[in-house]
Amino acid sequence: MNDDRLRLLLRETPVPGAGEAECRGLRVVSRAYDERRPAPRPLLPRLALALAAAALLAAVVLSPAGAAVRDWIGDVFAAGVPNAEPALTDVPGGGRLLVNSPQGPWVVQPDGSRRLLGRYSDASWSPHGLFVAAAARDTLSAVEPDGTPRWSISAKGRVSDPRWSPSGFRIAYRAGHALRVVAADGTGDHRIARSTAVAPAWSPLGQPQLAYVDGRGQVRIAASESGRGLGTAKSLPGIVKLQWGEGGTVLLEASRRAVQVRPLRAGTPAQGIGFGRPRWLALPVRATVRDAAFSPRGTTVAVLLAERWHGGARSMVWLFGRNGTHQLLTVPGRLSELAFSPNGERLLVAWPEADQWLFLPAGRGEGRAIGGISEAFSPGTDAAGFPRVAGWCCAAVRRPEG
Repeated sequence: MNDDRLRLLLRETPVPGAGEAECRGLRVVSRAYDERRPAPRPLLPRLALALAAAALLAAVVLSPAGAAVRDWIGDVFAAGVPNAEPALTDVPGGGRLLVNSPQGPWVVQPDGSRRLLGRYSDASWSPHGLFVAAAARDTLSAVEPDGTPRWSISAKGRVSDPRWSPSGFRIAYRAGHALRVVAADGTGDHRIARSTAVAPAWSPLGQPQLAYVDGRGQVRIAASESGRGLGTAKSLPGIVKLQWGEGGTVLLEASRRAVQVRPLRAGTPAQGIGFGRPRWLALPVRATVRDAAFSPRGTTVAVLLAERWHGGARSMVWLFGRNGTHQLLTVPGRLSELAFSPNGERLLVAWPEADQWLFLPAGRGEGRAIGGISEAFSPGTDAAGFPRVAGWCCAAVRRPEG
């Protein structure tokens, strides 16, 4: 028997038990699909069902006859959580959302009502949610949540990544590649650095200290008024995000391949701030980091990961805390971003392919899946124009500084 004949026989010979396995798989998944109810149900049991289907997919992939089953499972489960709530009628966990869309930023109230602020390309909350810092081409504006503009300034370059300081007195932003700071009343605009690679991050202690990454790949902490350097260290290669945590004692650095937490040592004004040895978070070898964030309390890091899986893709959300590592979620397809609620008890996870937001408990509790997100914020757009969460803010407090 020649080699070609042998290969033909091996390819055409059915795998023992493949037909029975396929029938059992079809019955299990079909029953789960038929028994769905229109009333909303807790999110986590439905995700467990999706994971059971994914496990079935891993078994069926061994059989050539399983191609139709793989396609059917993908149609049912890779499209999102079945029976997700059809519209955002409230913000699970409370608070207000700021959402950037192709049409501009939206403010979402706790009851789900929303308002489009205008034709801005980027926005962020003031610390108490009284104002929004909004960017449009070469203009930075302070806008009230009802869309009323308070002031605007022009910059030499496209404005992006506005960030309001925790004290409410300053706004940092990028103008082209430069990093600048302006007072909350629109006065005193000045440059801090000629070049910066990622969005700046304010110290959560309320002090006028700003962390940024310069054009040479150095993490720097500077006094926001004078621009005087207080500390510097080599950044994580390919860094895409920088954030303070744990009460201003550490910095989180994230790239597409790694996440690290670097301790900070505060000294005298003359000594500045010292950078300690970074601690790397243990991530899967083949995974790509899509997003990472400290919880508002600053003790837990949530990391959104994506990796190739059985010819497709899957996404995972992991929590790294003082009590160890916890895998919160695994789903087929690609998730795009995550955001903590103001109290740190929930995570909003975006699923563009499913047109859904997942509101997951960071601890105990039930999750919720809400669909129709694109239509709510960007009518007529596809997943490429899926809205981005720019902030999840506390209830407004009437304080003059913002």
